[in-house]
Amino acid sequence: MSKKIDSKLNYSRSRVSTAQTPRAVSKDKTGWNKYRRGPRPKTGPNLNVKIESLGNSGEGVGRHEGKVVFVPFTLPGEEVLVAPSKRKSSFINGKLVEILKSSSDRQTPQCEYFTQCGGCDWQHVPYSMQTQAKTDALRDALQRIGKISSPPIQTIVPCDKPYHYRNRIQGVIKDKRFHFKQRGSNQLIPIHRCAIAEPDINYYLQNSLDSAPAGRVEIAINSDGVSCLPTNEYNSTTDGFRQVNTLVSDALSEQVRDIARQSTFAQGIDLYCGRGSWTLKLAKDHVNTPFLGVDTSADNIRLARQQAQAAGMTNVSFQQAQVENLIKDLPLSESLCIVDPPRAGLDARVTQALSDNPPKRLIYVSCHPASLARDLLVLTNNAFELVSVTPLDMFPQTAHLESVSVLQRI
Repeated sequence: MSKKIDSKLNYSRSRVSTAQTPRAVSKDKTGWNKYRRGPRPKTGPNLNVKIESLGNSGEGVGRHEGKVVFVPFTLPGEEVLVAPSKRKSSFINGKLVEILKSSSDRQTPQCEYFTQCGGCDWQHVPYSMQTQAKTDALRDALQRIGKISSPPIQTIVPCDKPYHYRNRIQGVIKDKRFHFKQRGSNQLIPIHRCAIAEPDINYYLQNSLDSAPAGRVEIAINSDGVSCLPTNEYNSTTDGFRQVNTLVSDALSEQVRDIARQSTFAQGIDLYCGRGSWTLKLAKDHVNTPFLGVDTSADNIRLARQQAQAAGMTNVSFQQAQVENLIKDLPLSESLCIVDPPRAGLDARVTQALSDNPPKRLIYVSCHPASLARDLLVLTNNAFELVSVTPLDMFPQTAHLESVSVLQRI
């Protein structure tokens, strides 16, 4: 989704000697050094930039004197005045100072906190342009990073509710007020309404915070109404992980089930299975086929087992383990295998194991086109053919994108 070539994918942290640590580095007369003590150096005068496209991180993209310039909250065709915030050899990050020539496509944001809160990128962008930009970003990642010349991308599955779709939000309750983080900072801004949250969550924000726990919380819709629970160090709660968009999550589940119905396999293996939602649904669809779900979380596996037991299911089992440590011991060769990794994508040991012993069919669910493309570069080298990639707009008003890819063993 985000991001040009996502630098985090290939990030390596160099060691710094004791003599180079922040405490040991002397400051110059301005009080600045590269360890961020004191004021930063000036980044130069404002720039006039014409925006040409929307970038993979949500910014508008233009050029100035041969360098790519990234400017949030802009649209293709606009001419803008930009204050550089970071300069590198090939690109400039900038802040929008003024729109000199506005696009006729520009929309009025529905949220009073837009540009302040870090949640949304594109409330100024028409929804049809958002979905097109996401499809283009996915294609760019697959071609440039994955080296797939003609990626088989299907029509994007849109969200019928571009606003008021989130079934959960996370933030901080302080002084009986709910806060999001300010964009690009750890500063908190109080809010009383979130334009992309479901109406019941906004009702809770405006009427129920007096009895809510203080600190980091998740406010979520569940079977009992709206809950407000503390989040742990993994930004999770006792309710566990689930997709934030119920409508598109249901569409994604149906995609996975349809792919399984059209496949022939001796067993199903669901890696990064969470609480086993897909594992259980597929096991119900294929009652004579064994299914295994694997997840690193002991709580997830415990709850998945409880659901299977309550449903009286005998063709499904769950195992708590790190996928990269277990995968070589799994009977992959005649399986339908599902992978739904975190944003960073598959561990290199997982892609290698899948390539060495490829399942009959692989379903790869991704929330980050760049890490997906990196993994497909390995998987399609000699083990799999990429059959299709279907983008789903799980996160309207942001540049994030979900997708489901189908790979067939060669």
